[in-house]
Amino acid sequence: MRVLVTGAASSLGKAIATELSASHHVRLTDKDPFDTELEFVQSDLGHDESTDALVHDIDVLVHLPYTPRPGDGQNEWLDVNSRRHYNLLLAASEAGVARALVLSTLDPFMSYDANMPVSENWQPLPNTEPAQLGPHIAEFTAREFAHSNALDVIVLRLGHVVRAEEVAGQPYDPMWLDERDAAEAVSRLLADAPALRRQRAYRVLHLQSVSARARFSSDRLCKSLDFTPRHSFEEGI
Repeated sequence: MRVLVTGAASSLGKAIATELSASHHVRLTDKDPFDTELEFVQSDLGHDESTDALVHDIDVLVHLPYTPRPGDGQNEWLDVNSRRHYNLLLAASEAGVARALVLSTLDPFMSYDANMPVSENWQPLPNTEPAQLGPHIAEFTAREFAHSNALDVIVLRLGHVVRAEEVAGQPYDPMWLDERDAAEAVSRLLADAPALRRQRAYRVLHLQSVSARARFSSDRLCKSLDFTPRHSFEEGI
């Protein structure tokens, strides 16, 4: 397949690109340039012909949650999760992109008590901070595209993405998820997506590390894909 990965300059974006490039043709995009051997198109995801060209001949869109960078203000974060996010999905739907995998966050569920069995069927409870409000807006927008039959959408809500080696010795975070496990899950979702959906569906899945003290369950995704994250962080407990 021909896959477009947004937010590709981020550490997670690079991990996903590396994983997908073994089996697919991968086009990367980001507002900031970076060195890569893969096809790269710099883009601000504006409402213009450049975004139309970005999604041309793409089969699947992998859209990463926006991570603020040095010098970015809160308005920038919200803008990417709302206006630019909409621009990208609109261009993708008009170009005939088959489906979109939108990566989001599990943080809006932190308001629930830790002993509650929160699943994908529960309602997010975001606060007004851009770190939670932005991804919540992005999910809402993606759902509307799916419900209007414009795109087939899977939302993958992730825990706190890290690399296991870099957090060794730090206090255990029950929401940790190694970025390589996230990248493998994305690859499996693209390969197995037809078995997980009905035509023009909207599907939500949760993923974080699997351990006795994990904050949220990843059972639905793990059972659907016969997949278990390799990094449990048990040694850090």
